[in-house]
Order: sequence, then structure tokens, then C-alpha cells
Amino acid sequence: MKSLTRVITLCSFIFLSVTTMTAAQPVVAGKGVGLFKVGPLIAQDNFKNLDQWVVQVQPNPNAPAAKVIAKDRSLDCYLPGRGATIWFKKKLKTRVTISYDVLCPSSAQDNKNLQPTDINNFWMASDPDEKLFDTNQFTGEFSSYDPIHGYYASTGGGKNTTTRMRRYPRVLDGKPADHPALTSRDGSPDYLIKPDQRMHIQLVAYDDVIQYIVDGKLVYEMAHGDDIQIESRSSDGKRATRKAKYTPEHHPVYREGYFGFRMVGSHHIYSNFKVHSLTPADKTVTVSSIKDLRKAVAKSDQHIVMTPGTYVLPDMIDGHTGVHFSGSNNRIVFSGVTIQTPISLLNGQVKKGGKDNRRRRSRRGIAVYLVTGDHVTITGGRFENTHPAHNGKPIDFGSYNQNPAHYPVRAMTEIRLEGDHIQLHGCHVTVRGSSPYGYGNIYGIGGGAVIPLHKHSGILMTGDHNILDGCSVKMEAFGHAIFVQGGDQITVRNCEVTGEVRATNDIYKENHPKDLAKKFGYKIQWPEDMHGLAIPRNHMINLMEDGIRAYSGTGHMTVENCKVSKARGGIKLYMARSATVTDCKVLDCINQAYSLPNRGTITRSSGNAAYGPLLYIHSDSHHSQKIDLEILPSPHALGDHPIAALKGKNHRIKFTAKAPLSTRPIIIGYPLRFDYLSVDYPKVPAGMEAHFKKFAPKDYRATGISLVNDTNLPIVIGKLSENNIIRSRGKVRDLGKGNSVVLTTKKN
Repeated sequence: MKSLTRVITLCSFIFLSVTTMTAAQPVVAGKGVGLFKVGPLIAQDNFKNLDQWVVQVQPNPNAPAAKVIAKDRSLDCYLPGRGATIWFKKKLKTRVTISYDVLCPSSAQDNKNLQPTDINNFWMASDPDEKLFDTNQFTGEFSSYDPIHGYYASTGGGKNTTTRMRRYPRVLDGKPADHPALTSRDGSPDYLIKPDQRMHIQLVAYDDVIQYIVDGKLVYEMAHGDDIQIESRSSDGKRATRKAKYTPEHHPVYREGYFGFRMVGSHHIYSNFKVHSLTPADKTVTVSSIKDLRKAVAKSDQHIVMTPGTYVLPDMIDGHTGVHFSGSNNRIVFSGVTIQTPISLLNGQVKKGGKDNRRRRSRRGIAVYLVTGDHVTITGGRFENTHPAHNGKPIDFGSYNQNPAHYPVRAMTEIRLEGDHIQLHGCHVTVRGSSPYGYGNIYGIGGGAVIPLHKHSGILMTGDHNILDGCSVKMEAFGHAIFVQGGDQITVRNCEVTGEVRATNDIYKENHPKDLAKKFGYKIQWPEDMHGLAIPRNHMINLMEDGIRAYSGTGHMTVENCKVSKARGGIKLYMARSATVTDCKVLDCINQAYSLPNRGTITRSSGNAAYGPLLYIHSDSHHSQKIDLEILPSPHALGDHPIAALKGKNHRIKFTAKAPLSTRPIIIGYPLRFDYLSVDYPKVPAGMEAHFKKFAPKDYRATGISLVNDTNLPIVIGKLSENNIIRSRGKVRDLGKGNSVVLTTKKN
């Protein structure tokens, strides 16, 4: 019987049109920015035939016939119940990028032998015995390729659940070999196959820089000096991982090899296969002063390295910008660099050219670092405000806010990203100086504020396809740490935000006539439905605004593996068009730890409710959120707030806990903002009754919510809540109608 690796069935088949769309062009991303640029086209195939390919299909007599067809400018691969590798015959040298389009029809789900799965790739691949195209040795079965040398990347492996990149071999001298294996994208929906949608795949090999890019988004990369994950496998198949450095000694560059499409049990339609050379970007530019930095970042297509050391910003350009990154396609490295911005530059004390900076205005406001160029990558660096009042000693908030030397002349942002495809990697920002500072929202946050606002925020993104990775923001000012206004496809991953909080009892110690608390009679001034109420005792208030925030007009946001502590709101995305939150932790926030837009998801994340609710759903109109949260203990808790406040419709929510929790309720259905919610719900907190009667709406929506409460916490269902499905280990008080409640003592 002839091996299926030698029999390619060329017969009529149903083709989906993938050739009428213009192919996307290769992009330069991540470590490639400033290192190389896309050069000439050196190879391509329009799939008129299979003359440029070697096809290896795994035998499986028990599955329907495999079909690999080159026709109509596409390569149609139908592989039920078997694997296949299709090699491009031309050997490629490093400094290339390989790109193609692929479509995975959802019809594959109708066949038990097919799934929309495994968009896999080998590149720079070779066999030490030079038998890579030998179909007797490399049979199409995945494990037969374990001894080869090369790079491998996969989207949608494991029935569309994993996304990985590896460096082969996986077997050496017949034994499992330790090898680099990047797996951090596993399980993330943003990095999986989208059936029936054309996806653009790009592979990069530029000396030691190896990249996997999908739809213009950098999925994985590694280069010498990087911290990576090594996978090992015992003789009985058990896998383990450890951290290591990617080094030339252990991981030398593969300088030439072959490209191969790889798939298993799937139906893929490939088109627009192209190979471009990569050529060096302009030579590295080294800068050793702020003056030289300003000149360099105004130009494009550069690799800019700042000499390690501490620099002090001398002035603000036209009074409103410290450094303007207007050039595009730049890679800027600040490793070992600290740039300090004295608060005196921002409050008008320092004059330039005899003119007062206070009088200079910009439509975009003050930004110490303004990035308007596209495809800019900034790596490393510490960016901090120096401030006389932030000296490690307790702050006297009363006198602090009376002194204009302590805050900027007007609202400002430390870093403003206006361009597209901007990436910040490993940047650390410390923000100091604002007014008000020390009072949270009490005196207003925008329109209707009773005092002038001199907010000072961290990082603002208004462009599209921007990424923050491995960054931190320490907030010692009133403003957002990381926020988005109008940007789309924004990713914040591996980042940490830390703020400060203040006990409300401390506010009552302010007794100077000019202290804000004394001046306003210790009463809340904002918002309208809270105006005139006494500042509540035995609570905490936030000193910063939100940790990671999306405003109206923002498209999709992805937040992964981030931690936010002591903010007003932790990860607050309810105004975005869509959002996914994965592997995050939020602690000690005031208004809420998490909030989402319609159809938003929270997965494998956790937080506490020390000073405010863990989860807060803002609007009756919010629907179809999918949330899985672990509730963490907070023995230091202060205040009378609930664990969560839920409303809207058709949400799927699960709460879990690994340790005992102090008793606070989960509330389903409520009429007025979180300030009026307490552990005694539906009672209104004492002293707020008149305000509640005046401002509370007569109705609200909480319908079709499915809640699994795998904790001992009680649930209170509001009287207008209808047709919700509750499964709970804690007690349930049902004041609504048509709700299904199941009490259980077992974990759900």
C-alpha cells in the first residue's frame, strides 16, 4: 500500500475565495524596530501548482482521504484525522520574513476528524542528516520532526486552545531535549484561530531575533539575552518548565533552513505566500544628553541608544512638552537610564527666554513625553518627577494643596502616545504633583468641580495598536495611571500600577481655615447626588484615579497579567467597545476592582474588596459579560461596602475563594451608585436617606444573570431583579421575583 505521503489527491473540491483580497504587507515590530527594515521580495508562490513544495502526509487508513490541492491562487489542505507538513523547496537564509494568509473554515467542525485548529509553522528548519524531504523518515506525524533544527510557532493548537513558539530540536540522540518553549499566550482568545476569517501570518528570522506575528500583532519574540522558558521532558513524557536566558552559547543562530506549513486534523486554505529579505536599519545612534535625545527622536528609521546614567530635564519645549518623539520606525533603548523632571518645570516656576511657562498653552495639554510617530518601540528607562514634598515623610495634605509649587500649572500627562503601533517595554514611571491631592473625588473630577483641577496622569494612549509590556506606574498624584481615549486594539500586559489611599478619619484632623476639608465643612461636594453629605468616617479614599481605564470611543482592550493596587478603580474598562482581562490581580481599590463593557470577559483573575467592591457593573444596559473571579481575603478591610454590585442582563459570573472571607454581601440589582450600597442593603446608609429619595431612579434592570457563588458570602437579590439563576454556597435573600435559587454545600 502506497504511503499517503506520496499520494496527493488532485480532485475537485469546494474552494473559499481568499484571493480577491489584497495581501497585508510585512510589518516591523518589537525588537525589529530600529534593527531592520523590510527589503525586496525574494520568493513567492501563487499556487498554480505544487512544483515548489514537498508534501508529507501522515498515513491514516481509518480516516477520510487527505487532499492537498494547488488551484485558483490558493493551497487547499484537507487533512482529516492526520498531520501534514508541506515544505517550501527553496532554502532560505537568515534575515528574512515569511508571510502568508490562511483561512480555517468553520465547516471543519462538522467532521469529527477536523477542527479549526493548528496553524503551525517551521522555519529555518534543517535535518542534521540532510534528509528533511525524505518521506520515510519524516512521515507527516508531528513527533517525527522532533530531531530537526529550527524554529516552530503555532496558533490554535490543542483544538484551538494554545499558542506557542519553540526552538527545535525537541529530541537529541534519541532522548528528550531541553528547549525554549514560549507558552504565555495559551488560552487567550485574542491569540487563537478565528474560523472563517482570513488571518495573516508572519515569521521573522533576523540573526538571533526570532518573531511570530499574527495579523500585525507581535505574538512572541526572543533574542539573545532575553529571559525565556525552557521545557524539559522526562523519559515517561512528563513535562516541566524553568526560567533561563536565551544565550548564543546554548542557542546559536540558525542561519539557514526551510519553511514548512504544518497542520493536523484541520482544513486550511493558504494564499499570498511571500518571502522578503530584511535589511539593516540605519546605524545605531548613541545619545548622551537630553539635547541629543530630542534631536534624534525627531528623525525616523533609527536604533537610538541613550548612554546609561541619570539625566535631569532642563526645560519644557514651548512650556508644554519635554521630549517629542515625532519620528517613526524608531527603536529607542533607555536601559540603565533615569530621566528626572522637577515639578518646578511643570508649575511655571522655571522660565525660558524670560517668558512665563504658565502662559503657554497647547490643545493637547502638557506631556513630558509626547509620542506622535508610528511604529515606535521604547525599551527600559525610569521616568520620574522630583518633588520637595514627596521625601518619604508623611504629607500634610492641607498645606500641600495650598502651595502652587507642589502641582502643575494645569492638567497634564507624563507620557502621551498619539501614534499607532507604539510599544513600551520595561518602562517605569513615577508620577508626583497634583491638586487636589489627598481627597479622592470629594471636590470633583471634571465638570462641576468646586476647585481648579491640576490633575497629573501617567500614560495616555490615543493611537491604535499600542502595547505596554512589563511597565510600572507609581502614582503619587491625582490622575489615571494608564488610560485610553479613543485608541483601538490596545494591549496592557505584565504591568503594575500602585497608588496610595488615605483614611477618611484623617481628613477630620484638618483645621486650618485654608485646608480644603475645613473650608468645605467636611462635606462631599461632588457629584450632585452626594453633594452636602458628610465625608464618611471609617472609610478609605483614593489619592489617585483609576489604574487601567478606558474612555468612550475606545475600541478593543486586552489586559493580561497585570496588578493594580490602591487606586480608585482598578481595571475599569466599562466604556470600551470590547475588552478581555486575563490573569490579573487587583487589591485595595476604592470604587471597584473590575468593570467591563458589554460581552467583556474576565478569566483567571482575582482581587479583594478591602475598601470597595471587587466587581461593579455600572449600567442597566450592560449585558453578556463572562466573569470568573477569585475573591482574596482582606483582614485589613475598612468601610461598609458589599463584595460586588451586579446589574444588567445575561451575565455569566462565578466567584470562588480559597480562604475564609469576612462576611459582606453580593448584591444583584440596585437603583443608585455604589456610594449608597452597604452591607445592610437594601437599607440606605444612615444620613443618606434624603439624598437617596431625591436622586434614586424608580426602576433598574437585573435580569437573566447566572451567578455561581462558590464562597460562603451571602447574596441579596433586589426587589426588581427578575429571572436570575443563582447557585450559592452562601445564604441567599431573594427580594425579587422569578429567580431560581439553588443552595449547595459542595463546590460548583
